[in-house]
Parts: sequence; structure tokens; C-alpha cells
Amino acid sequence: MTDIVGTTHLTVVNARFARDPVWSLGMLTALDLLLKNYPDKEIADRITAALFDSVSLNAAEVRAEADSVKDWVKGKSRADILAALSGTGDGPIVAAAIAAKEDQYWMYSRFFGIGMVALMDEVGVEQNADDVYPVMEEWMGSLGKSHFTACVSSLSCYHAV
Repeated sequence: MTDIVGTTHLTVVNARFARDPVWSLGMLTALDLLLKNYPDKEIADRITAALFDSVSLNAAEVRAEADSVKDWVKGKSRADILAALSGTGDGPIVAAAIAAKEDQYWMYSRFFGIGMVALMDEVGVEQNADDVYPVMEEWMGSLGKSHFTACVSSLSCYHAV
């Protein structure tokens, strides 16, 4: 938990940080994974709320963004996500993709990467390095960003989650 608090703080205080639905999905995916076996759900919810409060984020807004992506991705294909990340099509990630493409200083973060992997999982990409890495390369390329931003090696994509 200490690592996620520190990482989140360092991410959101960066002048280049802009929250988007993929980041929100990744943030909540990481928290859900970290706290899924927490013995008391109420305390786990309070920990999550405290984390967001400590970095001046509105937990309800982050959750609403993540939920919009979760709802949108149901029944979608890998190609649908690629189109959205290219800035075409519909859905909550199109505006974020366009903003990232237009911003030469756009900031990749761990939670954005986890959000991308969560999208891959939803559309049936096998969760191993051999399958995740090429999709990450393709999807980051559609944003006009180097896949090296997300994956230093074929293992770092897989181990990011």
C-alpha cells in the first residue's frame, strides 16, 4: 500500500499528469487487486477513499470514469479498442486518446499501463508476455507514443500487473 500511495502521489503532482478514463481504470484495477482479500471490505473502501483524498482526487469521479470504460468495453473487440485509441469510433477513451496524441509531453504512468492491460483482459488477450507485449506495442503506437514507454522488455508489460 505504501508503494501505491507514493507512486500515485508522484504521478498526480507531475505537471504533465492528466487523469483520463484509462488511468482511472488502471488505478482502480490495481487497488481492487491489492485489496481484494482485505478482511474488512469497509476498511478497504476507506483506505481507497483516503488514498484519493490524500492526492486531491475525487474518488467518485475516478470510479465513474473507470465504470464508464468497463461498461463501454463489454462486447468490444481488440479492433474496437484500437479504433478508440486511434481517436475514432465511440466511447470514453476516444477523447483521452486524442488528447494524448496531441500532447508531445503526454505522461505515461503505471496506472495507465494497468488500465491498458485491463482492457486487453476484457477483450480476451491472453495475460502473458508473448501476447500482451505486441498488443501494447500496437495500442501505444495508435496513440502516437512509443511502446517503449510502456514496456522496456517483453516481461515488463506482463509484470506491470
